Amino acid sequence: MDYILAMESLNPQKIHTRNTIFNAAGEGLWGFANAFHNMNSVIPMFLAQMGASAFIIGLIPGGFILLVALPQLLSANLFRQHPNIKKLNIGLHFSMAPIAFMLGLAFYYFQFTGHTGVIVYLFLWVVYSLGVGFLIPVWADFLASITLAARRGRFFGITFTVNAILGMIGGYVLKVVLSMETLSFPKNFGAAFLIMTLAILVGNSFFLFIKVIHPASPKKEQLDRWWQRLRTIYSQDRNFRNYIFSRALAAATMMPLAFYGVDLQSRFDLPLSAAGTFTFFLVVGQAIFNIAFGYIGDIYGRKKSISGFFIGHFLAALTAILATEPWMAYLVFVFVGMAFGAGQSSFMVFVYEFAGELGDRKLYYAALDTAVAPFIVIYISIAGLLVETFGTTPLYTLSLGFIVAGLLMFIYKVDAPQAS
Repeated sequence: MDYILAMESLNPQKIHTRNTIFNAAGEGLWGFANAFHNMNSVIPMFLAQMGASAFIIGLIPGGFILLVALPQLLSANLFRQHPNIKKLNIGLHFSMAPIAFMLGLAFYYFQFTGHTGVIVYLFLWVVYSLGVGFLIPVWADFLASITLAARRGRFFGITFTVNAILGMIGGYVLKVVLSMETLSFPKNFGAAFLIMTLAILVGNSFFLFIKVIHPASPKKEQLDRWWQRLRTIYSQDRNFRNYIFSRALAAATMMPLAFYGVDLQSRFDLPLSAAGTFTFFLVVGQAIFNIAFGYIGDIYGRKKSISGFFIGHFLAALTAILATEPWMAYLVFVFVGMAFGAGQSSFMVFVYEFAGELGDRKLYYAALDTAVAPFIVIYISIAGLLVETFGTTPLYTLSLGFIVAGLLMFIYKVDAPQAS
């Protein structure tokens, strides 16, 4: 196996450094790709342009997280004995490219619009989201297998900073594509999805050069009785259960995400190409705070860095309520990027610490997302109806209340896993 050969030629620290470079390159191109299909800035505006209702628009960010959560337990169980985590991870990553290509084909070549366009997009969106859900537990286990525990915060910080920097470039390219007079709607978005497909294919190729440092080796009882372990996690691990509750409260941040772009574009009469500008500022925030919170987590503890997730979303909702100038609209997305940066650099590592180095990381990760999923259903069901009836400000205000509750629970009820 490649990890044995790697251990013979390089020490773990050198492998970790090498893996950081190749993973940052691959994830960076995924960041570039996702700029063209951002669930929080691009897709809500895309659907609004096709005449989708506020309820449907409100489903997008939270519905994506929900659909991603649904197949994770199945994925964790299905792939728990797979002999090569690297090949499995690469294969699942490549499987996302055909779905992106179909999105491009649907709106660039067939040019679906109106009700038909909404239905076609939602069908492909569901397939794409479920595909990501199958990938996530494998990807999380893969990243743990190619990194050193003491340096994971920095690994994720560097990786997702590169992801965000290329996402900024993607946001600029998207703005140019959407502004081209030769590309009418929806061909302009179709072209964006085709660029996304190419970036995914190129980005995945970098994962081929990554070497596994320490593959997961679940104990026999972990393989045979995973459902009993899942029940044990929920019933006996009180600290992890408190963390789930804090994340469930924080999932209310899904409610306003779909409406920031649509609301602020309308409020300040910005062009449709503002979708690219919003994405640019979102990933600027990610670029700055990914690496910052990654280092903070490694040096001062993961709880401090995760607190940045709650604070970023709080500032975003508060700024959206108070925004009176276009620059404040862009600041909203910087704060969203701050929240994403804190989460990306720390969430996965925090779950690793709950599971332990020899624990079933796939199962713990799936257990978290599966438990939070029902709350997301409630939030996204409320969001669209609330906006249609009362407007966006009550939605932003409600989200602020849940964020504060989640932060307080996280601070006072969740202990660092090593101390629990």
